[in-house]
Amino acid sequence: MECASWREAFDLGPQEHIALVGGGGKTTTLWSLGRELAELGPTIVTTTTKAGAPPEGVPTVEWERLLPDRSLHGIVAEAFARGPLIAVGSGVREGRLRAVTPEIADELFFRCGARYVLNEADGARMKPFKAPAEHEPVLASTTTLLVVVVGLDALGEPIDEEHVHRPERIVALSGAAAGQALEAAHVAAVVREYEARCADVDEAARFAVLINKVESGPDDPRVCALAAALQGVELSALVAASQSGVMRRWRLR
Repeated sequence: MECASWREAFDLGPQEHIALVGGGGKTTTLWSLGRELAELGPTIVTTTTKAGAPPEGVPTVEWERLLPDRSLHGIVAEAFARGPLIAVGSGVREGRLRAVTPEIADELFFRCGARYVLNEADGARMKPFKAPAEHEPVLASTTTLLVVVVGLDALGEPIDEEHVHRPERIVALSGAAAGQALEAAHVAAVVREYEARCADVDEAARFAVLINKVESGPDDPRVCALAAALQGVELSALVAASQSGVMRRWRLR
């Protein structure tokens, strides 16, 4: 089913704390989601790792402390007075929004007037697919939805440093051989690891997968292979999207 919005694709509620992980267009999705949801109410884009710098015109709050206090509420309110979409990080350096702690992300969701908080919760070094390190993802306790982003262009590429992030973790989790072509079953094994780590934070949090860079549409054999491999994973949504040129999104399940 083709969807007109991210909200429809992921069946989003009136208030959500969404964490995006994985690779293959995570930051692009983060800001696309942010712009859409800001039309519905105050929206904060943040990161507990690193994210792309906020687009021009988006107010940015810099908060370097590890824990919140009342002054954070006032600074966020001042930023929201300039527009419904803001960014919060510990700073912006080298073109990247720097991390806040999970405790700050929780405070932004609970007490800072936001309807939506979007958190980039792990990094992929611009690669289309990755597996989490032992310390990833960095999730806040108030996360309501975890979305694993998978770049369709990763399928068929070698599992090595040039083509994916943390290939050794992909090998360990999936049983693939180093340098082997990435298969749908390997992706599914990594997705299951993300699912387990999401449950460790909050069993009530929903879990979804976004197959990105689906330029040839949802009938692409690679999309079908991924959907089949993910049949055994309990997902609140499986979504495919093309974000190059005209935005298109499909709810696969």
